[in-house]
Amino acid sequence: MDYAGKGVLMLWLDVTPELRAETDTWYAVEHLPDRVGPGGYLCARRYRAVQASPEYLTFFVAETPADLASPGYLGLVQRISPQSHRIRAGFRDVARNTFLVVAGHSLGVGGVVLALRSRGGALAPLVAELAQAQGVVAVHALQAAPEIRARMDAVRVTGLADAPTGDVLLVEALQAEDLHALRQGPLSTAALATRGISEEHHGLYALQHHLAR
Repeated sequence: MDYAGKGVLMLWLDVTPELRAETDTWYAVEHLPDRVGPGGYLCARRYRAVQASPEYLTFFVAETPADLASPGYLGLVQRISPQSHRIRAGFRDVARNTFLVVAGHSLGVGGVVLALRSRGGALAPLVAELAQAQGVVAVHALQAAPEIRARMDAVRVTGLADAPTGDVLLVEALQAEDLHALRQGPLSTAALATRGISEEHHGLYALQHHLAR
């Protein structure tokens, strides 16, 4: 991630096939610009699966976790356009949470990202090790901050049934093969278990759209 912010909002979801094209455009021309504009976020990215389910991963970055629930953002989620209502109704298998970045290393933006959700154990000690791996350009450890999501949900009119998540490790690389190699080594389920980390979900995603201030 190419940002200085410490607050991250992440969503994983599928989209019903008949709404996929409209949803792609909506993210590009309305949803991401609203969050980076009136919402006050530093940047936003949307990814599509290379090898993952759900198919889409989106995240938004703010200066701090508290800034994710900014007055601008809370105003946006209270006023949903008819198109947004229709598109949100086409979301499936949604998981969403807010996070604090507890450790990170970045040389820029990678074209592919491995997003690994976990319970238990500490992800931060992995950052320095993974930053030295072949093809890796960025690594970030995110600690779940569900209290910020709760502030958002108190005023949201959609998405209240979205599933929660545990902590997240994001590894950005130049190509998918670099991330496959990590899954065979330090990020295998067995290797994580030796560190007390229980894998909740993982997926490999390609960058579809990036927007920053």
